[in-house]
Amino acid sequence: MSLKILVVDDASFTRDLIRRTLRKQFPAIEIEDAVNGRKAQQLMTKTQFDIVLCDWEMPEMTGVELLKWCREQPKYKKEDIPFVMITSRGDKYHVIEAVKSGVTDYLGKPFSSEQLISKVLSAAKKHNMDGRLTSQKPRNSSTPGGVSSASLDVLMGSAGSSKPVETTKFTNPTTPAITVKDVKVPTIVRFKGKQFRCMVIQFSKQSATMLIKSDDVVPHVLGQSVLDLEFDGVVNRLNYYVQSVATTEKKHDSTFLTVTLSLIDQDKEKEDFICRLFDSL
Repeated sequence: MSLKILVVDDASFTRDLIRRTLRKQFPAIEIEDAVNGRKAQQLMTKTQFDIVLCDWEMPEMTGVELLKWCREQPKYKKEDIPFVMITSRGDKYHVIEAVKSGVTDYLGKPFSSEQLISKVLSAAKKHNMDGRLTSQKPRNSSTPGGVSSASLDVLMGSAGSSKPVETTKFTNPTTPAITVKDVKVPTIVRFKGKQFRCMVIQFSKQSATMLIKSDDVVPHVLGQSVLDLEFDGVVNRLNYYVQSVATTEKKHDSTFLTVTLSLIDQDKEKEDFICRLFDSL
């Protein structure tokens, strides 16, 4: 019988990336998600889940409130069901509160795909569920396609390469097709209403890497962004999410940032626009 995992987070990007990453690594599992603790309660009442991955800070009901409710339910006792808290809160008070409430483990933000997979596997092993978790071989993690092609290393800013993994298509046995191009395209990018002039320095059909100067606002990983791109006299506003942010200089207070975006739009017209633009660069 397949393992059932519940992902609870009010950020849709986070839910989507966690869900897709776990499905790639553990194709036998079943995953559902909830936007907050109240929705999670409804799902958990109707369905028996084997593992819960939950953000701490959410509207309506916090992660620790959901945790306390879970441990009061006969079918969600600590000895039976792992509850992994996803949080940037590492202070002593909150750790003690969660431990007293029956948390199984923590996954601290920022985290990588490897850390996520490791925590889920560890939680499953503690409750002798790892056989059900790994009952099928993982899918090839390089499968392309929209947000699902983004490595969760970006999920939250690991130090590795900022380029998304893409399948290489070969035109002949020795010449791989170009999937990412080095460019110099000046344009405009927006993060939460803040507009920046930027220089796109790498571009693919699924991502864009740019240089920006920011004295006061640092783009948040997983935050939404809008990038203006022009081709053949037409400017298109494309929706991306922030995949990674890094300083361009070896100092923590650098105002020059390298920001990599991953495409959200799956609109046919915008995809055609991006393909034409990419081919022209």
